[in-house]
Amino acid sequence: MNTVWMQSFIEAAKQKSLSKAAKENNISQPALSKHIRNLENELDVALFYRTSTGIELTEAGERFRSRILPVITELNAIRQDLRQFSRTSPIAIGSLPSLATYYLPPMIKKLQSLAQPATLMIQNTSNELVQSLEEGRLDAIFMDTVSTKESLWSCELFKEPYYAVFPLDHPYRSRKAVKLAELCEEQLIVHQSPCDTRSRIMEHMELIGQKPTIISEVAFGDFIYGAVIAGMGITIVPEISAEHIDRHQLFALPIIDFGNERSISLATRNAKLGSQLYQYFC
Repeated sequence: MNTVWMQSFIEAAKQKSLSKAAKENNISQPALSKHIRNLENELDVALFYRTSTGIELTEAGERFRSRILPVITELNAIRQDLRQFSRTSPIAIGSLPSLATYYLPPMIKKLQSLAQPATLMIQNTSNELVQSLEEGRLDAIFMDTVSTKESLWSCELFKEPYYAVFPLDHPYRSRKAVKLAELCEEQLIVHQSPCDTRSRIMEHMELIGQKPTIISEVAFGDFIYGAVIAGMGITIVPEISAEHIDRHQLFALPIIDFGNERSISLATRNAKLGSQLYQYFC
């Protein structure tokens, strides 16, 4: 039974006028009349009869109102309770490590300033994030756009290129950019598998007929920069990570032929939540 029809019925019974009930419910009178006709057809009874001053409940209408009014009251209470719960229950947000480190903290702080608590889960790949979202363990994720699915609501937030990171004494210090083929000659330090950036490095080097020389695999975080500073090799990171190496003894160069830029999207199972979060994060 349609709750909108029931709301129209309750208001019409209260106002004893279809036009007044329509005004109170902020709908047109024909729409409200249709709600009541639909309800009468479903119940197979007449709920109102017309009078010289408006409308009155039939005997069946009186009985229906007495039974349905407590139900409507309880539904409204449940709706209000869930709205309050949604405002106080933490939003579970999932993110790739680089985004969780450099992009999300001020955004989450903004959410908290609006009295909306949020928790953050970091996962190494976009596919893992999508799986956690689909299983209901996360409410929203920040991920590589290539891993989005049609069953999810998603919106692209930004794109960024990839950079190669070198120690300060590297011969490329005077360069403005570097080509991917040149990096194939370097000893490469990567994050441990699984890792979106690692997978993209392997994919693009394979496209140019090269195979990277991986000298070391490290855990996620700034540990990878420590290995580069120590002279073990170079690494490749998204721009958002390369922008934050000033405090290290390193420099970064854009890779001019790495292929497509990394595209980052926000994804949720619920379009309403996705639209609300998009306003906060953009």
